[in-house]
Formats: sequence, structure tokens, C-alpha cells
Amino acid sequence: MRRFLWINLLTHGLPGVALGAEPVAPDTMRHSPRPPEGSVLGAGLWPRILVMGAFVATVTLAAGVRARETGRPWQSRMFLVLCATQLGVALGSRARPGSLANPSLLVTVAMALSLQAAGVSLPALRHLLGTEPLPPTDLAIACAHGFAPRRCRGTRFPGMRTGCEESTLA
Repeated sequence: MRRFLWINLLTHGLPGVALGAEPVAPDTMRHSPRPPEGSVLGAGLWPRILVMGAFVATVTLAAGVRARETGRPWQSRMFLVLCATQLGVALGSRARPGSLANPSLLVTVAMALSLQAAGVSLPALRHLLGTEPLPPTDLAIACAHGFAPRRCRGTRFPGMRTGCEESTLA
């Protein structure tokens, strides 16, 4: 349970606050408003949430299975990969991906990833979280999984509007 709380704290704490400071897309005011009776999760957001959730789960499980097959600490690998992919989703959720308009998001994601790596590296955190140490190559591989969600960014779904609504979750 502590691991899930740790991941939730790192992926939804400071990165979530930093996302709140994300500048809006320049053409936001050119779009017509959504209908008042429409869902907050309209404009194709539901399918996108489901696809990204399935993608994060698949990448995490695949990394765990691969680690277990090779005799590596699979729970620690999954712990890192789950956090890294969720942070990748946060980076992909930006209105203007790749922009440096909100450096606080990049800083908080880097801090969260560093704290996540500390969770399998520092003895006190390993004891608290019940993780095992990973060699540096495994740490790098697990952290690199954070870039995987960005590859799904261009996925389009029926009913999705164009413009800033497309990038609400990616």
C-alpha cells in the first residue's frame, strides 16, 4: 500500500500543481464553448483515458514480466516503470508539448523521477517502501519508459474535437 501512496504522491502532487500553471494553447478562445449539458469528459476524452490507462498498465506489466524472466527485482522495476509512465502522461498532457513555457512542470517531473529512483536506491526509502535495489542500467531502462506515452499522443478517437481539447490527456 505504501508504494501506491508514494507513486500517487509523486505523480499527482507537485506535477499536478505545475500542470495547473500550464499556459493555455494560443487558439483556445477561438473554439466555441462546449454545450452546458455536455460531459466534462466529452470531446473524445473517455476513449483517450481508457487507451492511456491500458497503455500504462501494459507497459508496466510487460516490464515486470521481462524483469522476472531475467531474474531481476520485478516488483521494483514495475514500481519505477509505473511512476515513469505516469509522469510521461503528465508531460504529454501539456497544451503545447515540447514547449518551455512552463519550466516548473519539467522541474517537478525531474524531481519526482529522482525521488522515485531514490525509492529503490536509498536504504531508508527501500526499507519504507519494501523495494530492492536495481543496477544503474535497470534504473535507466525503467526511467526511459516515461517517454513511451508520448508516442501515443497523436491517437485520434471518434467524436474528438480539434484544437486544445485533443491534448487534454496524452
